[in-house]
Amino acid sequence: MLMRYAMLIGAAGTAVFGAINLGNNNSDLMLVDAGYGAPQPDLSLWVLGMIAAFMVLSFGRVVVFGLPSMMGNWFGHNRTWLFAVGGGGLIYALLYLT
Repeated sequence: MLMRYAMLIGAAGTAVFGAINLGNNNSDLMLVDAGYGAPQPDLSLWVLGMIAAFMVLSFGRVVVFGLPSMMGNWFGHNRTWLFAVGGGGLIYALLYLT
């Protein structure tokens, strides 16, 4: 799990570094056949947006598939404390509402 997050952070850092250096060093290489140059601010925005979308989808997948099992394990280990807190909350609500 740690390696996955380290790789995502490394990819994001590389993308930011590449987006910063894109306009400075190789702006002549971005010319297309029609003779028009690609708008540099838009290109870096699209690249960073695609990487951000990939990261959001990846984290969303971890949350959707990993969180229920993690929460199930946590609830299983702390069941007595949860019943104690829930029972105390019910008693408090009963005394508070009456």
